[in-house]
Amino acid sequence: MNFSRQEKIITSYGFKKPGASFFVFIAPHAAGDDKKTGVIASRLARLLGGFLVVNNRYFKKENKQAAQYPERVEDFNNLCWGRSYNKYLWKKKRPEMKKFFRDIAGYCAEAEKHSQDSRAVAVYIHGAQDVGVGVDIGVGAKRHNTSNKILGSKRHKNVGFNTGEITLKINTLKKIKKDLARELEQGYNLKVTVGESYSGWSKQSAIQFHKHGGRNDYALQFEIGSYLRHRKDKRKYIADLLAQVLLNNFK
Repeated sequence: MNFSRQEKIITSYGFKKPGASFFVFIAPHAAGDDKKTGVIASRLARLLGGFLVVNNRYFKKENKQAAQYPERVEDFNNLCWGRSYNKYLWKKKRPEMKKFFRDIAGYCAEAEKHSQDSRAVAVYIHGAQDVGVGVDIGVGAKRHNTSNKILGSKRHKNVGFNTGEITLKINTLKKIKKDLARELEQGYNLKVTVGESYSGWSKQSAIQFHKHGGRNDYALQFEIGSYLRHRKDKRKYIADLLAQVLLNNFK
């Protein structure tokens, strides 16, 4: 399903677009931190009729634009979780970031109406720099060091102080990984990993917002390697592949 350019809604953080499916695609770092992730998220939304939320204005403090535009420094994948209050502390973040997540929550509420089990699927698109990695999947879990078991924060020995939940059914995660690996490992010799770049098991991670911000959505993040982002044909390829894999595993 394609949405016209006229339906793009300009916001204080970038833009958003309505959808007509249970998918919500999100690009938190499309202002230059994770290059071309906004383009990939937008294509996924077009292909699957998904809702779309893109931050293309605010960037991390490490970004080269930070010195020139300090008023636009904010990491939209680093929420502030108050342990004592057991809630997100939005006053410690820029108002535009609160608006960003409020729009995500609103779109998820609309998206769940299109789902058979009344749960939206929030898909975050990030960029990874790891050489040899095609896609790293984050769902609040990581592969165990000495086995192929995928463990969340309650069982993994390397969890530290993180207490986030697993944000997707493990069986679904394994199928997604298998489908992606079949294409990327055989076709491009690129690895597909789970939580090796970013596990997403910190409550400060955006995918955890869908478990601790008053919602109960499925959520996952795709950290896409630079090889698949820096050329137009590769961006089209990975967006088309992700769309097919998501469609096959969420029905």
